[in-house]
Parts: sequence; C-alpha cells; structure tokens
Amino acid sequence: MKKKIYWLIPFLILGLFLTGCSRNKVYGTVVISSEKYNQVQTDKKYVNQLLKSLEKFDSEKPGTAQNIYSAVNKLNKEASKNMTKQDKKKLRELLITNDKSIKNIIKNAYQNHYGFDDDLSGSISTEFYKVIHLIINPITKQSANRKKVYNQFIKDTKAQQKLNNVGTTQ
Repeated sequence: MKKKIYWLIPFLILGLFLTGCSRNKVYGTVVISSEKYNQVQTDKKYVNQLLKSLEKFDSEKPGTAQNIYSAVNKLNKEASKNMTKQDKKKLRELLITNDKSIKNIIKNAYQNHYGFDDDLSGSISTEFYKVIHLIINPITKQSANRKKVYNQFIKDTKAQQKLNNVGTTQ
C-alpha cells in the first residue's frame, strides 16, 4: 500500500502544478486569467492588422483605404467584447464615428488625396494610443497593472515603429 502511495505522490504534485499553470497567464509581468490573456492575444492580432493596413495606405489607391476600414471594423467588433457600454461607445467614437476617428482621418485623406505627413500621422497616433488604453481597460482593474499591460502591448505590436511608417509606401 505504501509503495502505491509513494508512486502516486509525484503524479499528484505534477497534476496540481499543471492545473495551476493552465489557469492564469502572465502578460507584462501581470498575472491575468486565461480568458483575458486570450483577449489580449486577439486584440493584438487585430491591432497588428490595422497597423499593417495603415503602413500600406496610399491615397491614390482605393483598396488601401478599404483595407483600413475593414481592419478598423474588425478591431471595433473584437476589442469591444468585454467592455462596458461606455467604453464600447468611446472605442466606436475613436475608431469610426467621431470626426477625428481613425476611419474618418483616413477617409478624409483618401477623398482629398492627402499624402501622409507628420500632422496626419500624429493625428492617427493620438487616436490609436487612446484606442489601446480602452482595449486594456477590461484586462485589469488596477491602474499600475494596466500601465504594465499597456506598455507590453505597445512593445509587442511595435506600434511606435509602425505608426512612424504610416503611409510610407506612397
């Protein structure tokens, strides 16, 4: 009987260890649930799609603007899943409906055949970083942890570099 127990103890410890590892994940040195970690990964995917579309924008090619509109709509749909009604509304305004939204900035640049200059790129960057702050809100309630997650998110998506390259294909 004792031999069986001695054989079971290591497996029991290993099982408990693996169970503990699968429940929580670490992102930006913050422990978050697996569900929230998956949400961060999904948000990163759609943010990267938007950044890639922004980098390829050319005011002379309508397809590049359509790619941005599509990426904005997908990001709005996916990122707003766990948000409060207020945050969903703010996100929609920043991405789509507001006069200074990313979609309207691109629409205006396309309709008027503006090339990307520092002002236009800066306008998009300002709205983009506000969007990221909103995306991070439902991940953790503590502001210090939010800042860590935000910084890691920006680092992982290479947002600063990519936003500096917005419209450079023109």
